Amino acid sequence: MRKILNFFTENAVLANWIMLIILMAGVFGLYNMKMRIWPKMELNYINIDVPYPGASALEVEEGVITKIEENLKGMEGLEGVYSSSMDGYGNIFLIISSSQPMAKSIDKVRNIVSSVGNYPSGAETPVVYQETSWNRAMLITIYGPEDVSALKNVVQEFEDDLLRSGKISQINSWGLPSRHIYVEVLPESLRRYGLTINDISRAIGSANLNISSGAIVTDQERILIRTYSKQYEAGEIGNIPVYSAIDGTKVLLREICTVEEKWPDNVFYTEVNGQTAVGLNIMYNNNEDVIEIAEAVDAKIEEYNEKYEGLVTFEPFIRDVDEIETRLGTLTKNGLIGLVLVVLILGIFLNIRLSLWVALGIPISFAGLMFVIWTMGITINEMSLFGMIMVIGILVDDGIVIGESIFYQWEKGGKSAMRAAIDGTLDVIQPVFVSIITTMIAFAPYFFMYGEMGGYVWQIGTVVVICLGFSLIEAAIILPVHLAHSKSMSPDQKRHYLREKMNNGIVHFIHNIYGPFLRFCLKYKWAVMSFMVAVILTLAGAFMGNHVKAVFFPEVEMPYAVINLEIPSGTSASISDRIRDDVIDRSLAFAEEYAMPDKGYDNGIVNYVSWSNGSTISIFLTLIPNEVRNFTVKDFSDQLSQNLGFFPEVESITVGGESAFGGNPISVRFLSLDYDQLIKAAELFKEELKGIDGVKDIQDDTPLGDREFVISLKPKGEALGLNLMDVTSQLRQGFYGQDVMTLQKGRDEVKIIVQFPREARKSISQIEDLPIMTPTGAYVPFKEIATYTIERGIKNIRHENGYRSIRVFANLDDSRNDLNVVLADINDDVIPRVLSQVEGVSKSFSGQSEEVSKMINSMVFSMAMAVIIMFTILLFQMKSFAEAGLVMTLIPLGFMGSIIGHYIVGIPVSFISFLGSIALAGIIVNDSVVFIDKYNKLYKEEGLPVEEAIYQAGIQRFRPIIMTTLTTAIGLGPLIFQKSIGGQFLIPMAVSVAFGLLFGTTITLLMLPSALYIIDDFKKMRERRRDKRTDKQYLPDFEAEKNPDPLPV
Repeated sequence: MRKILNFFTENAVLANWIMLIILMAGVFGLYNMKMRIWPKMELNYINIDVPYPGASALEVEEGVITKIEENLKGMEGLEGVYSSSMDGYGNIFLIISSSQPMAKSIDKVRNIVSSVGNYPSGAETPVVYQETSWNRAMLITIYGPEDVSALKNVVQEFEDDLLRSGKISQINSWGLPSRHIYVEVLPESLRRYGLTINDISRAIGSANLNISSGAIVTDQERILIRTYSKQYEAGEIGNIPVYSAIDGTKVLLREICTVEEKWPDNVFYTEVNGQTAVGLNIMYNNNEDVIEIAEAVDAKIEEYNEKYEGLVTFEPFIRDVDEIETRLGTLTKNGLIGLVLVVLILGIFLNIRLSLWVALGIPISFAGLMFVIWTMGITINEMSLFGMIMVIGILVDDGIVIGESIFYQWEKGGKSAMRAAIDGTLDVIQPVFVSIITTMIAFAPYFFMYGEMGGYVWQIGTVVVICLGFSLIEAAIILPVHLAHSKSMSPDQKRHYLREKMNNGIVHFIHNIYGPFLRFCLKYKWAVMSFMVAVILTLAGAFMGNHVKAVFFPEVEMPYAVINLEIPSGTSASISDRIRDDVIDRSLAFAEEYAMPDKGYDNGIVNYVSWSNGSTISIFLTLIPNEVRNFTVKDFSDQLSQNLGFFPEVESITVGGESAFGGNPISVRFLSLDYDQLIKAAELFKEELKGIDGVKDIQDDTPLGDREFVISLKPKGEALGLNLMDVTSQLRQGFYGQDVMTLQKGRDEVKIIVQFPREARKSISQIEDLPIMTPTGAYVPFKEIATYTIERGIKNIRHENGYRSIRVFANLDDSRNDLNVVLADINDDVIPRVLSQVEGVSKSFSGQSEEVSKMINSMVFSMAMAVIIMFTILLFQMKSFAEAGLVMTLIPLGFMGSIIGHYIVGIPVSFISFLGSIALAGIIVNDSVVFIDKYNKLYKEEGLPVEEAIYQAGIQRFRPIIMTTLTTAIGLGPLIFQKSIGGQFLIPMAVSVAFGLLFGTTITLLMLPSALYIIDDFKKMRERRRDKRTDKQYLPDFEAEKNPDPLPV
């Protein structure tokens, strides 16, 4: 190493050239790197979609889903099968093992699905596809015109313009139904002409077509035979003949039917601020840059708002891209703060010029990082930025230690700048190298984490390891070269009065305050250790006793409150509209209390948007921005929930404003083949949850469906030659409608549907009186040949690995109860009590607990291996089991400081806190290794007495240890106290590092010296015992020589 340092210090230009190459490569990588919200990844999921128009959820399950699931059994690499059967549609979701090639697995699934040959006649062809990693950049709402057709035309124009820009490749629109051409015929008309809906559908299908009939091939040319009779407009379709008589008379479609292109009846429209609206989800894939997409969309929004000013409004309602922009701002701000603090703190402890050279390690390390991750295909995203923010605090630690050592050699040793640079680096390079390597290894669990988050967090570890690698290169080679030739250690540099005063103050503190206190701690080492152990046990007791809250994932406060209304399935659109309007009116009246007129807000609610998904009405309330308002979304939501009042048509209302990774904190899935027992278990469990304090928003994923008209055939119907298929098909054609064909009109698909008009489909009596055609052509009223019952159907039937399943989920108010306590109570007491009351039902945890379980199980082995490797490296460095074990012991002790920090700041300990604690472990190892290395050199190489060696190690290493603590802890301060939405996710990590460091530094400077002294006492005690054994072993020989036996006579 000395030869390398000599070479570079004598050839400083080469070191500077290496630095410039790293910086230029970093700029190149950053310029070409894509930005995303989440890391790009290939999903090991396969979807099977099966449309089955008009079928009930039970029909979809029995006719399609169960058949496919049975055929999938035994497929190689299949880890999980989850399905959902709904009215008119079925979906099967497959989880494939990561060891299986996805292309091969998709082919297998397609072959299996196509081999199922007995699908119901009404079911469409199943579609098999791999789940793709599309992500949303933003949600745009467009509203203004009352005419829905005019709104649609404007939306299509805007959407086409976005796609033509070349920046956006995927836009998902929602809010408007599809237009259809309805051919409506009264039952009386059918009877008058002796027709059925089948006859009308056949007439349209036979006449409305374009068809090729081959070609005539002459000697001169080839003439195609074609028919062009397809009509696309309602008026032209009305001229299609239904039948023709022998005398040439024709009955046209318009003579017996009403033909009209229109929007569907009974539709619940999306609204923004009370106006009909359309939503556009702007998506991006693995190869697109979310920032570029956002800029292109923002420009188009501005352009179209000017173009349609006063007529149509285009505005982003949710900007997912703000998350990455906030993280970038956080990284930039904290990076600049870190640089400034490093310069200031090092300027106080050392000098300004030296501090600038040390701080240069941050941009060099990040430049190297940018180039390497660009070559690896890693993007700038939530996880990589998280790693960058995390590593900022430890990037300059090695530079601080080496820089301080060089400065100490020059200032105290009287050496030249070049000699001080070499000797100072060599003095600490080994412990610095060990501390960097052990920190890298501490991040190993990030690479072996399973579960949904495991596919993301490996990038955090990658970023940290690469950054630390470049930081070590910069600190070990480039920094010494710069300092060797820097004027910061020039003998003729000007004296600075302020600098000398600060230095004298620091020296005074070290020698007159810390030094005597360290002497005191060494004198009463056992008392110090006992006190520290008492503090640690107290903190551990506080944590285990739930005085410090713990959650799996922190709840991130969103910029809006969400109201979800569950209404009975089948509720008419008019009633749904009235319910929505009532809820919004009450919410706006309530939010007047949260107005901030001095900030320009006359109401706590700024905007609101509502839409419906089946029987669920969702209302998003955008509140005053987080940076401005003086209330939290959680408080607003809780108060709103209490003040909304009662709505008789609504089955349940939930109001919330938090989002947590991994799903609901409480989520249990019940499995069974007996659906009645399954429902009973779910209801019993929901009742149990109501009795647990703090549990709220209790729901399940299987709401009741529409009321169903269930038909049975009478003996008279059978006697007339009818069967259930004859009766139900005639009812279906009239009331549900029969799809004749789909016309492609521009970019829209328009279906032709034949059915009864709305006025003939409004009451049960109309079914009872409906004439049913018998096989002889006669008509008989429905009520004479069939009977019926009305039952409540099932809206959604879910399966998990072949079993029917119901998931019960809920949220928890962590201010009233602790999640770990609640989950333990549920697992140990509640669920056994529920299962004892049902038969054939089992359970599995899902949601956050399932996600955390996957991660913990996958991390146990990797963490154990990391600890073993770290201990082995420390053992090579220190050559002492006791000292290496002492360093490893300090790591969990530093976590206690993190717990104190969470208690002070008032946030729960979470998995994100644990991620921050890994960075904390690296810094604690760094400080303790440097301290022990200095102690060993003073004690073993220079021969100082053990107490004096420990004391001098504390005095000489006080400055670098304090500097690493202050630069990291103070640099994370702005992150801890920021209020931005994106920053909330990072606060637990920052608290873990900052407060853990403050506690860990105290341990390193006070407890570590006392522990080293105690270890030495044990070593000496062991040596004395060994010496005594040795003395006893040789004592008989000594006595024999002293008193020899008398010579024989």
